[in-house]
Amino acid sequence: MKTNSGKIAAAALLAAGTLTAAPALAQNLQYANYLPPTHPSNAFALDPMFSAIEEKSGGSLKITLQAGGALAGAKDTLSAIETGLIDGGFIVSVYVPNEIPLNTMMSDMAMLMEDPVTMVGALNETVLLGCPSCLEEYQGHNVTYLGAYATTPYNLMCKDPVSTLSDIQGLKIRSAGDVYGRWIAEMGGVPVNVANSEAYEAMQRGQLDCVYGSVGWLKSLSLWDVSKHVLRQDMGAFGGGALIAFNSDTWEGLSDEARAMITDEVPAALARLAIGYAEEDEEAIAEASEHGVTVNGKDPELGALLAEYQKSEIESAVAEAEERGAENAQALADTFVANLAKWKKISDEAGGDVAKVEEALRREIYSKLGN
Repeated sequence: MKTNSGKIAAAALLAAGTLTAAPALAQNLQYANYLPPTHPSNAFALDPMFSAIEEKSGGSLKITLQAGGALAGAKDTLSAIETGLIDGGFIVSVYVPNEIPLNTMMSDMAMLMEDPVTMVGALNETVLLGCPSCLEEYQGHNVTYLGAYATTPYNLMCKDPVSTLSDIQGLKIRSAGDVYGRWIAEMGGVPVNVANSEAYEAMQRGQLDCVYGSVGWLKSLSLWDVSKHVLRQDMGAFGGGALIAFNSDTWEGLSDEARAMITDEVPAALARLAIGYAEEDEEAIAEASEHGVTVNGKDPELGALLAEYQKSEIESAVAEAEERGAENAQALADTFVANLAKWKKISDEAGGDVAKVEEALRREIYSKLGN
């Protein structure tokens, strides 16, 4: 049997000459994302990606995006893919840390994350080219990994005015796993584990005082209806897991041509998402006042706390991974940090150009699979 990376490599090598070739039999795959259709992961990446695949296949290969948790929730997607309940879906690492501890370790370096282009490049180069054990974690759950994404930096979006570290004390703040919960507690807040897709209702019900996440969510998740104050201070982000992943039996059942079409669309999808996410943040901030939202700038005291906290981020992530049973966690951390530095340079050179980001992903990662 081919390894996961071998199958992806075969598909990638075929892509250049077979993009207009359709699979022999018509297929309709079901793909789950717990986030709503308006979320950047759907609007910028998955929806246009699946439309392009259907068009290139002449309608013979269709991937139906089931957004908004119609088929699987945030914490259930990995098991749903593993058992074949769905053909593919978005796996959030921090919701299943014990199942994929090495992959989650990179997500646990959340406070080192600065921009989505850097993170998308570093994550995927690390997993696809530098960490066979990361791919094996997915393979052990009958999952074929094709690519991860990253959000923009996380800020605070709150019901009541928040502009300083002292304002945060005792507030119930949306978290999404231990790595974020630790930082929220460090700030003096109370972490509440809620998926971002459920944050709006949690704010309405009083379960949350603030949402810790990308400011673009004000728009894509309509949080500006319930969050009227933003503390515009970058404090880590989310990156990792698998935005593009398929049940391995489903993947193996596709023709070489079908796998080639899917794989060839991944770099473009990830590039659109990285740049689109950043642009949506800026749009949300520009439109915030129209929705009665006040945006506050950075707090020096909070910034100093974050700088000190970041010093232990790598050590903490490695320790957590080892506690979850991961092996060679430090070696993976070293590889990931090196790739972060590499991709920060590429990100700076690409700027906000989607085509340049896509080309870099193809050149540095997807053209090298299996080599």
